[in-house]
Amino acid sequence: MEPTFTSLLPPILAIVLAVATRRVLLPLTAGVALGCLLVVEEGEPWYQALITFYETITWTITDGSHLRVLQFSLLLGAMVGVLEIGGAMASFIAGVAKRIKGRRGAQSLVALSGLAIFFDDYANTLLVGGTMRSTTDRFKVSRSKLAYLVDSTAAPVAGLSLISTWAVTEIMYMEDGLKDAGVEGASAGFQLFLESIPYRFYPWLALVMVFLIALTGRDYGPMKAEEEKAVGGRADQDEPADQDGGKQEFESTTASADDSQSTSELRRCLGEIYAAVVQTERPQQLIAHQGTGVAWVPTLIPVIVCILTVIGVMVYTGYQQVGPQSEEMSMLRYIGALLDECDSYLALVIGGGAGWLVALGAHLSAWSCPAKRLLFGSLRGAAQMLPAMAILWLAWSLSHLTEKEFLNTGGYLASLLNESLNATLLPSVVFVVAGLVAFSTGTSWGTMAILTPLSVSLAIQMQQVAGAGLDPSGAICVATAGSVLAGAIFGDHCSPISDTTVLSSRASGCDHVAHVRTQAPYALTVAAISIVLGTVPAAFGVSPWLLLLLGSVALWAVVRFIGRTTDRPAPRKQVSPGKQVSPKQEGRESTGRPQRVR
Repeated sequence: MEPTFTSLLPPILAIVLAVATRRVLLPLTAGVALGCLLVVEEGEPWYQALITFYETITWTITDGSHLRVLQFSLLLGAMVGVLEIGGAMASFIAGVAKRIKGRRGAQSLVALSGLAIFFDDYANTLLVGGTMRSTTDRFKVSRSKLAYLVDSTAAPVAGLSLISTWAVTEIMYMEDGLKDAGVEGASAGFQLFLESIPYRFYPWLALVMVFLIALTGRDYGPMKAEEEKAVGGRADQDEPADQDGGKQEFESTTASADDSQSTSELRRCLGEIYAAVVQTERPQQLIAHQGTGVAWVPTLIPVIVCILTVIGVMVYTGYQQVGPQSEEMSMLRYIGALLDECDSYLALVIGGGAGWLVALGAHLSAWSCPAKRLLFGSLRGAAQMLPAMAILWLAWSLSHLTEKEFLNTGGYLASLLNESLNATLLPSVVFVVAGLVAFSTGTSWGTMAILTPLSVSLAIQMQQVAGAGLDPSGAICVATAGSVLAGAIFGDHCSPISDTTVLSSRASGCDHVAHVRTQAPYALTVAAISIVLGTVPAAFGVSPWLLLLLGSVALWAVVRFIGRTTDRPAPRKQVSPGKQVSPKQEGRESTGRPQRVR
């Protein structure tokens, strides 16, 4: 089909409706429906569009690789659900928190806990925010700071992780874009995913910013004012009520980018079941093991088993195709050949299943958690993935319709932008567009679903026009692929309607408006440096690792010269009646170090 302007209408309609309705499922459905109408050739009956619609959604849901992606999503969600409901992970974090001293130590623990829970942003947000509140309150760290530390580690670390609910989704979207551009390969999407990791400048630098803020104790903008209020005992907290036995918690944790009637009803029903289980079978072992070493067994072992299983199956399936290493082949090239020929989707499914089974076994044996509770935890975790799976399904359908044999959207965009846009500016433009879409819709997943296939296909075709050929490893293509995810997370951090932003403020007990207002300046700072010292020079071939180093130095300079520390007042010593305390003694902390008087 000869590409024309009409080939842009389905994705444009999806984006416009997503911005207008702040939903994802309905806009994607409308985009698929419009695409089916446009591919009907002249002279064919109108109901051919209905047939095309049915064939498209049926093919995308029955495709072998797509089915494995959905299976992995359910299994990983079930594993996360077991880790959440079993209580071991919360106890593990609480036990570590008891060993922290000082405001900076408390903030650093929040950041480190966020890195540890790398497999899911929802689990990260709820577990870290909920378990660290008492610790940060004890050291007078504001709830706004806690919400920022939680929110700015959850999505970035999940987006960068090789084993997470994000990874397999990103791989599929990239693979769809490569297919649209005519690039075939069993693991082409997986290789592009790996190569784009260092080009995701915003997530990397957002994590750097989190640790700079936590370790230096410096803040600026509205966050500085919130920290001063917290130190002075005047923090504005918004403690969420929890008087429904966990039902409200369940419904909020399963909130997604789209709140359709069906998913809302499903969450309500499962929430009632979950609340009943929590009320009747809350494990006494959670109290008995609080802060003890046994907590690490059911917490870490399932995640480790999942990772090792995925790696092992990938190596095994790759070895089945490549065979033993030859003498003239270097180890690096051999590993690349194994990854290129491996069955990554099968590895993810087996790894997810192994992690879930080990999580069940660990909680039953080491944690003595009731089997019924673990069963409903698995159901709860899997249910959290259903809205995201629906988004995946429709995104696959829309991407299928934009391929060369149908609308050829990428080909038209490439020919259009090649005349007006320098290819080296594409990663930066994609980053900004993804940020705007995510900010307007409140969903990074929906943004990736709409933009990733289109952006990857466009980048390769612009490279081809520039004479670089169909090379998915080119700097422009890899940087563009990384920019979609980076921009989506950036817009998510700034959006007041983002699901993770709402969850972060709620889990941290922070006023939602205060969280958005205090986090935005930090997110904008990181985004500006990500463009100036990231996407722009990366498109010209500069090493992304060097750019990440320069960006980190720039962030340090901003925090060092713009940020200001917030000193904690010295605790007053108990004075026996009649005993006089000199002003000099009163100005000292319990450590004997003089306290600065303001």
